[in-house]
Amino acid sequence: MRVPIVTLLLFVLFAVSSVCAKEYIVASTQTSAQINAVVAGLKPGDILTFSAGIYNNVALKLNGLKGTKNAWIVIRGASGSLPELKINTNVVLQANIDIGSGTAFVA
Repeated sequence: MRVPIVTLLLFVLFAVSSVCAKEYIVASTQTSAQINAVVAGLKPGDILTFSAGIYNNVALKLNGLKGTKNAWIVIRGASGSLPELKINTNVVLQANIDIGSGTAFVA
């Protein structure tokens, strides 16, 4: 059976984009500016992991992040830890995020 070249190319492109997804780990010793520099570079499929610790006056800038239906941008705490984010009160989250359930799809 012959596979159309377009189908084959799409499969290869999808496989390569999945492999290119990265995990970024941030620490409580980093400033909001340093963490936001990481956030600004997140692409579909990437994971941002917060290490254990207390993050004081974190002003996360999530607006503009765009995951896809098949390649979410995941923001999570490190496995087995409960990082505490003390968010700056001047921050307005401009994305469709459900913090309560721990999942979100931002289109």
